[in-house]
Order: sequence, then C-alpha cells, then structure tokens
Amino acid sequence: MSDATVRHPAAERPSTLSSTAARYLEATYYISHEGETVRPSRLAEWLAVSAPTVTGVMQRLHEQGLVELNSDRSLTLTPLGEREASDVVRRHRVVERWLTDALGLDWATADLEAGRMSHFFSDLVLDRIFAALGRPTTCPHGNEIPGAGMRGRELVSLLDLEDGTSGVISRISEVAEHEAPQLLRLLDAEGLKPGVQVEVRRAPGAEAVTVLVAGRQTALGLQAARSVWVEQARPK
Repeated sequence: MSDATVRHPAAERPSTLSSTAARYLEATYYISHEGETVRPSRLAEWLAVSAPTVTGVMQRLHEQGLVELNSDRSLTLTPLGEREASDVVRRHRVVERWLTDALGLDWATADLEAGRMSHFFSDLVLDRIFAALGRPTTCPHGNEIPGAGMRGRELVSLLDLEDGTSGVISRISEVAEHEAPQLLRLLDAEGLKPGVQVEVRRAPGAEAVTVLVAGRQTALGLQAARSVWVEQARPK
C-alpha cells in the first residue's frame, strides 16, 4: 500500500457526528447552496420537525462551533460546520452515484436509500467506491460532489430560458430532490438528465414550459422548470 493510501485508524470509521447533527448540517448546506437564507422555520419544514426542536438542536451545534446564529434569526455554517456538512454531502452523493450507476436504482429511490445508509460506510470503503466509479464529479442529478473537483458553470433555469432557446441540462435543484421526489421520477422517465440537450417552447401566460428532447416533448410546471438548470447554448 502506498503512503498516499495509508490512513489513521480513526479515518477508517464512519463520521463521529451524531445522526441528528449530520441531518441538520446537511439540510443547512443544501438550502444555503441553493441561494436561500437558512432560518429555523425553513429547516423545520425541510426536516419535518417543530421550530422549537430546530432551535434547540441549532443551539447545541452553535456551542460546538458548527453554526453561527445571526441577529436576523438566520443560520450560517462556520468554516468547521461547512467542512463537516461537506463530508456528509459527499458521502450521500457518492453512495447515490453507486446506487444508480452500479446497482441500477432509479433517482428517487437512490436518493432515499443514500440518506439511510451513507453514514454507515467508513472513509476507506467510501473512497474505494468513489475510485471504482471513476471519480465522478457530480451526483446522478448533476449536483457537485464536494472535493471531487469541477469547473465553474454558468447556469440558467429552464423557467428563465426564452422560447426557442436550447441548452444542456446540468443539474436538478437539491431542494427539488428533497421536496418533490415525484419530479425526479418524471425527469428520469422522460430522459431529462444531466448532459442531455433540450429546447424550450413557451407560450405567453402559459402555466407550463414545453421541453423538447430527442424528438419528444414534455410539459413541466413552472416550479418544476425552475428546478432544472442548464448551460445555455452560445449563439453561433
């Protein structure tokens, strides 16, 4: 074994974060990385718990140096909290990738199962899975795996594309993954996946966006269209 693969025994065990702390840090990471302000009420909605429960847990995480409690009642991750949350997210996305690429699970099922099992893997096993998959840079839905390395992307949502504009799907909003698993199933079934080129058709005042892909068309509601991000085709 090379020096580069030698680990301290502690690194061969799963994270020492409690499952509760991991859930709260992961949710904070997802919400903040979608550009939202993180507040106790938003976390309570995300985690299906009461606002007082969120306040109590976040106070403990603050005492551990993982989150900052701001004067406007919003929450932000400290540098330590960002590192811990990134590790939780990395685990989830690598396992999610393994469940889809190697075991053939659909997107929504893989997301659910990864949430249940990713914290059981040691760093050693997780690194071996990551290497066996070819060191992917994103989860199945195009969201970046922390630490995997990825170029910057200038993205726009399908909702903001003008009629007749085309682009390549880059990622599906993490918030949509969590809050609308039925959307994941629809996108998966319709072939609306990262790397696929699409064209948008929009009628003034319409309550849906028509997406053309490989000769087929799919209608997405406005909220669903807002959750799909593409790299817009450059004018020739």
